[in-house]
Amino acid sequence: MDIFRDYFTRENLVRSLEKAPYIPGRLGALGLFETVGLTSTTLAVEEQTTDNAKVLSALSRGAPRTQTGLEKRKVHTFTTQTFGDEGAVYADEALNARGAGTNAAVEVITDRRDRLVRKLRRHVDLTLESLRMSVLLAPGTTEFGSAPAEQSIAFNTDATKTRAEVFNKIVVPIESALDGLEFSGIHCFCSDGFWTALIENKAVRDTYLNFTAAAELRAGLKDIDNFRFGGVTFERYRGTASVAITANKAVAFPLGVPDTFWQAFAPNDTMESVGAGGLGQPYYMGSKPVTDALGTKAMQVAIATHPRMVCGRPAAIRGLAFS
Repeated sequence: MDIFRDYFTRENLVRSLEKAPYIPGRLGALGLFETVGLTSTTLAVEEQTTDNAKVLSALSRGAPRTQTGLEKRKVHTFTTQTFGDEGAVYADEALNARGAGTNAAVEVITDRRDRLVRKLRRHVDLTLESLRMSVLLAPGTTEFGSAPAEQSIAFNTDATKTRAEVFNKIVVPIESALDGLEFSGIHCFCSDGFWTALIENKAVRDTYLNFTAAAELRAGLKDIDNFRFGGVTFERYRGTASVAITANKAVAFPLGVPDTFWQAFAPNDTMESVGAGGLGQPYYMGSKPVTDALGTKAMQVAIATHPRMVCGRPAAIRGLAFS
């Protein structure tokens, strides 16, 4: 048994990848993006026309009826992108463990491998979350329409007017954009500044305090950063320097509506990944030995992903500010 190479097989890397903590950020955890596995590098989306009903006008008996036809469907294509990273586990990292026996060296190698895999996966997870955030904040496309202009919500008002602001500027426009489609709820991610302005409104603050108090009694939860007000679930998005809601802004969107967001993944660009019927996966990992004339010095580990994020209903996404 090769004590070094045997722990970097494709099967071992996949098992290590699966054990790595999946912390992609809130957009990934919320399941807002429908995952699509591709067999090529292109996502093809067929745009479904809206067959609106209309009120018919009365006709004279025997008069000819109007003719209704079906509109032609359109197909839009989107090309995936490629992102990747790599690192290496060196033989010298296990050198001092060999004196204590083979098992000690194995433990060092597998520990270093797992730590490297977790780190590489975190890089990919953050990249995917960044791509989702970019599409959420700027969903407008020429293919499926355009996002409406940003709306300003007035929080310096009494309770009735605050609820009316939320209803008229978030709920009603999203319902209208969905054109009768059912949805399970409306969610709104807030930046820190928007969240602060929101919970400082008296009517909102009372709702927030009651909501969090009840949640803490039910499950002992602390530091709850979401609550429901005026038919919308508001949530503070805890971002990073590279992935965040724009300062003092928020974005609202419907939940439970198909074809709102897609995240498509192409197969890896290797002979092993392009077999007949193979669907693209979010993560691909592999390894190769780093050698010289004396033998294997290290095992290089690489990770890759080939995604494309698309918004299919930009008119239903509401960018928000506060006043």
